[in-house]
Amino acid sequence: MKKWMLPIAILLIICAIIAFSTTILYPELPFQNKTKAEVVKLASTSSLPLSKITRQGGYVWFVTDDPKDVALQSLKDRMTKNGWEFIEQDGSGYFFGKESERVIIESQQWTDDFLLFQLPVGL
Repeated sequence: MKKWMLPIAILLIICAIIAFSTTILYPELPFQNKTKAEVVKLASTSSLPLSKITRQGGYVWFVTDDPKDVALQSLKDRMTKNGWEFIEQDGSGYFFGKESERVIIESQQWTDDFLLFQLPVGL
């Protein structure tokens, strides 16, 4: 009986290491056409403050691994470059205006390390 305990313990340790070192434990993404591993790799390796992940359902998704205040400033800078002015924040929504137009950009804290932004296509 004792000779089976060591291989079983080793197998359990290997399974635990694999589970914790992969994206199994990450929550589901709000879009379907990218994997968790792709999103993590993009956010972790990109030199851009906001990295484009995908375009789906009339929205463009961006990810960042920057702290929330830095990520928000990057979003404001991006929008200002395109002629939009920051109006206000309401919860996870950021309101921007341009002439008579108004747009809401939603944010979602995907994990402790990654923040997602959902922008309408064309911004």
